[in-house]
Amino acid sequence: MVLRPMGHNVVRSTISWPRANGEPYSSHFTDPVTGPERYNVVWTSRKGTLRMADIDAKAQALSAARNRILQLQEQMTDKVLQMAAEVEKLMDVVPMSEAKAFLKARCNFPATELSTYVGFAMTLKGSEDVLREARVSFPVVKALVGANAYARKEIIERMEIGAQIDTKDVASIRRRLAAAKLTAAEALTAENKRIVAAAARRQAKKAISEYEAKMSAFSDELRLHFRKGQEDHIVAQAGLRHRAGRLLEEFESLFGGEHPPLTTLRRMSPQYRIAHAHKVLGDLVSGRLSEIGPVQTSALQAFAGRARISFDPGRPKPLADLASLSFRPRVLELCAGAGGLALGLERAGFEHVALIEFNKHAAATLRRNRPDWNVVEEDIRKVDFTEYRNRVDLLAGGLPCTPFTTVGEKKGKRDENDLLMEGVRAVREVEPKAFVFENVEGLLHARHADYLATLLRKLSSAGYQTEIHRINTRDYGVAQDRSRIMIVGFRKDTAGIFRIPPKFPEMARNMGDVLADLMGANGWSGVDDWVRTMRERPEFDRSGAQIAVGALSDTIRGYQGSAQQGEARRALKNGVSYAPPAKAAPTNEEASREGFVPGLTNRMRARLQDFPDVWEFVGGLGSVADQIGNAVAPAVGQAMGLALLAALKEWEIDWKAMMVSPNGRVRRRIVSPPPIMPEMAYPAEFEDAD
Repeated sequence: MVLRPMGHNVVRSTISWPRANGEPYSSHFTDPVTGPERYNVVWTSRKGTLRMADIDAKAQALSAARNRILQLQEQMTDKVLQMAAEVEKLMDVVPMSEAKAFLKARCNFPATELSTYVGFAMTLKGSEDVLREARVSFPVVKALVGANAYARKEIIERMEIGAQIDTKDVASIRRRLAAAKLTAAEALTAENKRIVAAAARRQAKKAISEYEAKMSAFSDELRLHFRKGQEDHIVAQAGLRHRAGRLLEEFESLFGGEHPPLTTLRRMSPQYRIAHAHKVLGDLVSGRLSEIGPVQTSALQAFAGRARISFDPGRPKPLADLASLSFRPRVLELCAGAGGLALGLERAGFEHVALIEFNKHAAATLRRNRPDWNVVEEDIRKVDFTEYRNRVDLLAGGLPCTPFTTVGEKKGKRDENDLLMEGVRAVREVEPKAFVFENVEGLLHARHADYLATLLRKLSSAGYQTEIHRINTRDYGVAQDRSRIMIVGFRKDTAGIFRIPPKFPEMARNMGDVLADLMGANGWSGVDDWVRTMRERPEFDRSGAQIAVGALSDTIRGYQGSAQQGEARRALKNGVSYAPPAKAAPTNEEASREGFVPGLTNRMRARLQDFPDVWEFVGGLGSVADQIGNAVAPAVGQAMGLALLAALKEWEIDWKAMMVSPNGRVRRRIVSPPPIMPEMAYPAEFEDAD
């Protein structure tokens, strides 16, 4: 190569190319006039012009990137190995099923990754140094865990001598070793079997697809038959029986003729759907048409893959008003209390099948405000929930949280008031599509980790995918800092995509504005100053960072006869006293006393819990305080209800329309539609109509 700097003749040239250690390029030339110099050389070729300075920059960038990437790869491998070690430690003290359920719900572990870490100790333990030196990625570790012992041994040996292994290499080695164990005849037979099996699968898929189309058309015909009321039409019945007979023959050729009783199968499982469709066809062929109804017709639709297709999946239906609901999902509520969660679910569009509440005053409160609700006054430990099976879409409840609260006796699973396991029993017996249980954050504390692991394992074995989410009343227009957890589960065979409700900072309110009229009800002249103080007081999170301006109430609790340690001091700082509940709004006489701090009446506490002012509570001062303090804020119940509805019905929620009004608040009330025949509702006005 001839390099000729401008204006000079090159006598000698040397070029040092990039070194292995990543040092930059250098180019030196000897010139008869100027002597040794460093030139910015231009190399021109058919592919374009490349400057030596550009080569230097690219070399440095590539070298630096390589060093950083190698470091990151080493760190990633270390993290994988550390994770495997932590999972192994956990399984040394906790049964595998409990450990897996706990890690899924509390650590957001995907099931596929979890199985890899669980299997690591049994397959790759002792090879950590080799894996670390080879900087293996998680996909390679996963492939190694899934490989047989012979393939794993060969791959580890290759890594020891410096070979680079990816997932394709692992698959290739597994296939080669499997083929090596076969004789020529066996290998040919295996290949033929693979070809035949693939062809059989294609043919079976085609046959099943064609059969589903026939079943779909038949179910439509059956529905039309019942809609026209043709149960006694002999010709129509004969035609249906004939078609059902042909479908039954084809069904048994594809899926067999022997199926377990429906009572032994889990509802909506694939085995249940097949067995149910087989039974319905058999009943039709046997002439038991009178026993066939919408449920049986739906079974055929479910088998044909049409049960859940009730909308255009490409265009989500916005849900902006309850009037658009043609069907309200049904909810069974446990430990309903004074109705906070129930009121929120009602606002979201749910219809209550029953509300179970043991406390007589709370049950009376429910009946007082909603006479049409089915209130069952009973201890849930004595309830047989099987009578609600097939009748419920959602199982909900604010199960007692005193065993896990940070201010109680903290007995946890040893507390007789712990009813979470009764909630699990209810899930098993009711088999709802989804469930939601509210509880305190204390359940997530380390001292209750074993209990939580057991709870999650039992819910998983019952057939539910469970998640735990935190939610705070302050994010939904409630002037209270009340953080709770929501244990949400969906049946695995019908699992919808659940998303925690979004937060609404535009709905934020402060305690002063919320309680201004109630605080000044008895003529307290200092109420305006108190309200102004509440408006201007900054709010901080647990880490001490300011999150807003405007005072929020501390968590509203049940009845307290006197302030606990630190509460009196906090009351002076916060400008309001929580214990004991005040019997009336403050007066000027009370305000003139030294150390005066306004107290909260039960009506004030109820408003801070988002209960409407028209909601009437039954019971004495202490009982009402307990009902209010133990309740789920209706705004939180509404938000969770809408999120659950979105998952159950596969709807897209118009959150702004449902939760936020132009002034930042909304109060939607469900009003019964007027009767079709007015004389049924107002008979007195029609008595003399003739």
